[in-house]
Amino acid sequence: MVVDNDEDALDLLVMDLTLEGHEIVGTAYTGEEAIALCESLRPDILVVDYRMPPGLNGLDVARAVRELPGLRVVVYSNYHDVRLRDQIAKAGATYLQKGQLSALRRVLREEQPA
Repeated sequence: MVVDNDEDALDLLVMDLTLEGHEIVGTAYTGEEAIALCESLRPDILVVDYRMPPGLNGLDVARAVRELPGLRVVVYSNYHDVRLRDQIAKAGATYLQKGQLSALRRVLREEQPA
């Protein structure tokens, strides 16, 4: 599942991941939609933008869905802040810088820890 408030960024990410062979089971533009879709669709991986005003951000979403079984969360952002990275890690998610598609592809191929 992919979430970004920027329609163009969302479309590009969905296209890239689809071409890489990933099945995108849902997309959303807000954190609130992301949480609802994660609860109903139960994706394996959620790729979520960090900043999505005016509502919940990607860190808020990661915290809200952290107890869903089998869900891995990747917070994908333009923001480079050590404190943010630490907070994302404490929420059980992975931080990746936007634009690093090869790194995102690598993370998505990784097996989930048992």
